[in-house]
Amino acid sequence: MKRRLVKILTAYQEKAIFYRQLSIMLRSGIPISSALRQMYSYSNLKEIINTLMLFVEKGETLSTAMSNAGYAFSRMEIASVSAGEHSGNLPEIAGRLAIYFETLQDVKNKLIAGMIYPAILLHAAIIIPAIPLIFTRSVFAFFIRILPMFIIIYGSVFAVFFAKKVLSKPEMIQIRDAIAIKLPAGFGKLFRKIAVVRFLQAFNCLYSAGVSVVESIQISAESAGNKIIENELLRAVPQVQNGKSLSSAFAGNLYLPAIVIDMLSTGEMSGKLDETLEKAAWHLQQEVNLAVEAIIKIIPVIVYLLVALYVTLIIISFYAGYFSQINSVLE
Repeated sequence: MKRRLVKILTAYQEKAIFYRQLSIMLRSGIPISSALRQMYSYSNLKEIINTLMLFVEKGETLSTAMSNAGYAFSRMEIASVSAGEHSGNLPEIAGRLAIYFETLQDVKNKLIAGMIYPAILLHAAIIIPAIPLIFTRSVFAFFIRILPMFIIIYGSVFAVFFAKKVLSKPEMIQIRDAIAIKLPAGFGKLFRKIAVVRFLQAFNCLYSAGVSVVESIQISAESAGNKIIENELLRAVPQVQNGKSLSSAFAGNLYLPAIVIDMLSTGEMSGKLDETLEKAAWHLQQEVNLAVEAIIKIIPVIVYLLVALYVTLIIISFYAGYFSQINSVLE
């Protein structure tokens, strides 16, 4: 269980390291098979790299090996690598994929780091006031005091994970994603921005690798990680196929900010769309960072209020018992 949790928390980081190392080695002129062999000795993705090595050493391309590695690589990764192989700029594409996963891991790390202090505070607020019960009454009384709150907290966490698992079923994904982008406390806004950043970065990787605009949109929309936003982004595909520019096709999109549309238009006119896409993704990434910081500030405040409410209830309970004892003595 612990190993699985670590994998979940560092999944993007491992991918970022993989592509960063691959990019550096390929830029140095090391063949793919030798690069994979060197990476195997100190990577946490040994099983995946071993699979890649088996296919590459048989004469297959890296993208073909990746497609045979099960669900280890997304369609976006495989398409980017394939296009990079055909265009001869695989080292650059690997570097772009590294940046893509570094960005995702950075957001995850910030959210996790922001949750640690409120979690510690909440646990301390429940445990510390109950410690005197160990000396004045018994250990049993101590556990009776703290267990109900922990049951509520961990029961809520379990309920969230259970709901996520249920909503991850194919027929429930649209409902899950619709809920995700409408969550309160800034979470919905954050999920929308992250989805758009993922789309732009994936599109940039694919387009700069030489993948057609239509195919780049289709694969990148899937990479957004949200079906509602994916469907909205895919509405641009028929318009691009009919000859419209990228900026015109995305005009009026519910989730792409106006500044991104303007930047796409500038990139098309200047002929530097890949550079513009990179700048647009960077701009939105700054907004994601601000949204993460806002959430990190809001959550401790909510925890402080919960702690204050809990301590108030303890004080009221104590004095209610105290005055009850005085009344019984006076009577």
